[in-house]
Amino acid sequence: MTVDKPATLTARRADELRLTIALAARDMFLAAGSTSATVERICETVGIAPRTFHRHFPVKEDVVLPLFRRFGSLSLDVLADAGVDGDAVEVLVEAFSTEVPRRGRMDVDRAFLALMISDPQYRLRWLDWGQDLVEPITAFLDRRFDLDSEPYVRELPAQLIVQACRYAYEDWAEHGNFARLRDTLSSAMRMITGSLESLDRP
Repeated sequence: MTVDKPATLTARRADELRLTIALAARDMFLAAGSTSATVERICETVGIAPRTFHRHFPVKEDVVLPLFRRFGSLSLDVLADAGVDGDAVEVLVEAFSTEVPRRGRMDVDRAFLALMISDPQYRLRWLDWGQDLVEPITAFLDRRFDLDSEPYVRELPAQLIVQACRYAYEDWAEHGNFARLRDTLSSAMRMITGSLESLDRP
């Protein structure tokens, strides 16, 4: 079993700076109601040089990635910590619907997501980040179901779960009904895991 080495002090400081920059950019985007803030303005707010910004983010649109990773960390923790005896649907719904209310800033999170979805370049970052969830979701499902050994088919249920989450969150960003988001996730997870259960039956 491989044990991850703890991050060095330098790596931790770099992560902290990236998150500080990302939060400043988010706040500027929300204040303006658009993603038009320039790298120079973001740097001025944080108190760094543009070259420092680009050392951490090759292009401006990458500035939101630390936020996606931070917001998704609880989801991954819930999946990793879940025992094999728990209800898979309940675990999946919990994993993908508890982070927003837990932070207690639903209006801010919804407005930020709406901005990300409405801007094609930022939407691409959001979609790409969703792909990072496929592997941990597949690992979660593999502990409960007999997944196919062919890589594409093996990852397909996780891809469907990611797509269901995208749909549910896009609907929430547009309409603001978080209860409906949970209901949508529950229905989708039940359908996907039900299909896997039927494959497991002789």
